[in-house]
Amino acid sequence: MEKLFFLPVDERFCTKDYFIMLSTSASLKIMTPDKFGMKKIPADVDEIHRWLLSNTQSRDVLIASAEMLIHGGLIPSRIDLLTEKTIEKRLSTLKQIKEKGVIVYLSVTVTRIPNYNSADEEPEYWEYYGKDISEWSKKYSAIISKTYEEEDIQKENLPTNIPKWIIEDFLNRRKRNFKTVQKCIELTKAGVIDYLSITLDDNAPDSLSFHEAQEHQKLVDKLELNDRVSIRNGADEAMITTLGRFLCDYFERKPKFYTIYRFPESKRLIPPYESSALEDSVNNHIRAVGGIVSEHIEQSDIILFVNNFNGSEKTLESPYQNVNESEIQTIKNELEKILDYAKTHNKILSIADIRYANGSDICLMKALLSMQIDWTKVNYYGWNTAGNSIGTCTGHSIIQYLAQNNFITLERDEIERYQATLILEHYGYQAIVRQKLREAGKDKCNILWTTIPCEDWAISYAKANLHDYLQEINTHFRRNWKLEAYFPWHRTFEIGIVLSE
Repeated sequence: MEKLFFLPVDERFCTKDYFIMLSTSASLKIMTPDKFGMKKIPADVDEIHRWLLSNTQSRDVLIASAEMLIHGGLIPSRIDLLTEKTIEKRLSTLKQIKEKGVIVYLSVTVTRIPNYNSADEEPEYWEYYGKDISEWSKKYSAIISKTYEEEDIQKENLPTNIPKWIIEDFLNRRKRNFKTVQKCIELTKAGVIDYLSITLDDNAPDSLSFHEAQEHQKLVDKLELNDRVSIRNGADEAMITTLGRFLCDYFERKPKFYTIYRFPESKRLIPPYESSALEDSVNNHIRAVGGIVSEHIEQSDIILFVNNFNGSEKTLESPYQNVNESEIQTIKNELEKILDYAKTHNKILSIADIRYANGSDICLMKALLSMQIDWTKVNYYGWNTAGNSIGTCTGHSIIQYLAQNNFITLERDEIERYQATLILEHYGYQAIVRQKLREAGKDKCNILWTTIPCEDWAISYAKANLHDYLQEINTHFRRNWKLEAYFPWHRTFEIGIVLSE
């Protein structure tokens, strides 16, 4: 491997900076363009292609998002007007790169169908008909037998108040995305793409997205590509999963993962925003990252502890959880046993905190921060969806496993800074401060969707309210990090965090 070229799904902190920070901690040389887009404003795709063709050479590696390569970002892939001809032309750059001897690992996303009225990340008509479109699409999914192969299949028989032109535009966009994914599968068969990661963005068991994924799986099966194509829930974590897969392939390693569920009786439940039972999703992520699902803990290299929900939770959203001391002590006792076993038997411990969506389990986090932990052998994620956390956990675990076995060098200062950043974001911001910020900012601007009119105030508020959590983290890591923060998309949902000494 000479150089590793990286094209994120977009410019957000979680999709771009997570990857760069983790790669840097593993002493990997990352090449990435200087500029990307901003939310609905696409990156300069032509310039990205010129950059790739001018700088890549034999034995280099490209880990890229098809959304960035084709559309200039994830949101542009949902709202732009690119033709199928243009998409095919942009995908042809991969052929030119492959001819130079570059190794290509690509991710592509099955477009989501959110069940609410907002055009924040969707075409403008989603502001008025988003929920109706989502419900209509579930009915449409139930009656079609072969996705998009029959132009007018029964859709006229589905009564709706949605204007006809919106239905047509919606289906045309889905047809375009469907064909893009199928083309990527075909390029994998042709050897242009060495490995393909297909993720289902926010979806559900009865969604059209899930139906489309089943059709993609049929093509993968037909072309006998199951060892080179993964289809699973997720999206924002895909680049870190793909990095882990490349490293496993490059060093010809297949680490064994043993999964411990905090509530094993609930492992067949389906997490929010996903379409598969948790256990199936976990196993898919393990295989996607290049690992093997192990049935025996003593034979494993990596222990994946999944802090799952138990089926009787009053809320599945992190900001509304209850916190009590007895729960903190209970989870601490459980974690100490697992941590001791992992340490004694020289295994990596990965903690996927998916008990709540969109942030940490506060009780688990307080337990962790009260313990002595070697963060070169342990990792923690508890953000957004279950797939996001599980995918980043498994990818991070591969880095630690390879470092433990002397295939790569892990920089302790950098991996600790990265892990501390994640904890401050997933625990301090997502689970606690974000909701406070939204409440406090109601009289200043429409802060749920944008911080632009009050951004300086919002940044100051976030930093001030993260102070106590930063102190808690500094005490745990025995550091004196200072905090800077920003909002990558100028809204409260995601935050960017920079820790420096």
